[in-house]
Amino acid sequence: MAEATQKRARDADAIDLTEDASPEKKHKVALNAIAKEFICPITQELPCDPVMAKDGKIYEREAILEWFRKKDGDATSPSTGKVIDTELVPVVQARNTIESLIQSGAIEAEIAEAWQNRLEFEKRVKEMRAKAEGGDGEAMQWMGVSYTYGQGVAKDEAQARAWFERSAAARHPPGMANFGQCLLSGIGGPQDNALGLVNVTEAAGLGSEVGAFLLGEVFFKGGFGLPKDPARARFWLKKVVDGECTHKHLSDQSKANAAQSLRELEPDGE
Repeated sequence: MAEATQKRARDADAIDLTEDASPEKKHKVALNAIAKEFICPITQELPCDPVMAKDGKIYEREAILEWFRKKDGDATSPSTGKVIDTELVPVVQARNTIESLIQSGAIEAEIAEAWQNRLEFEKRVKEMRAKAEGGDGEAMQWMGVSYTYGQGVAKDEAQARAWFERSAAARHPPGMANFGQCLLSGIGGPQDNALGLVNVTEAAGLGSEVGAFLLGEVFFKGGFGLPKDPARARFWLKKVVDGECTHKHLSDQSKANAAQSLRELEPDGE
């Protein structure tokens, strides 16, 4: 995506601006040049929540915040590499200009569509956050996944784990499974095998696809204080492969892994 955006910007710069160029073409080039100035140096996309950093550049808020977090106190500019203060100033004018350019049709359709899609997703995040704060276990799980993958928010394993924990406390099976996974793997906080297994086991029993897969894999390989147990491994993995779980929230790759493990449990690996 970043390379494609940069290529489109270069192509726009290369458009003929000689005396023979039409006024419409010159106007479009000028507008695209304006839009190019707002592209975030980190995401290489137009920002939905533009802020200006102390280096004078405009960034997507979540992108620059994540950049600073990764620098662990030694904040540098993504553009210049120099140490800068972490203060950010909202740039409302930039947001309004981007929106006006997109609504006018001046910006290329692909770039405009990407911006609008991200804007819609951020609205969805706000809606789900409100539900999660109100005690909705499914919304809490949704927020955890968003922080896990950085969808609509900056990627943050600690935040993801916190939301999964709240979802687990609300007895939402997928949230319990994901919280158990965080505990077993030490994601976003300390490892806790005992509590992790409790959450994964309960989630699997309540129909969580992730819970069944994790429990099946633990019994298949052994670990976390549990021995290998082919019979139990087959029981849980078969639920995943046969689609018997009520809460289906497992990735295609993990489903493929479950099927492979189940094949290896069959006599002679058949």
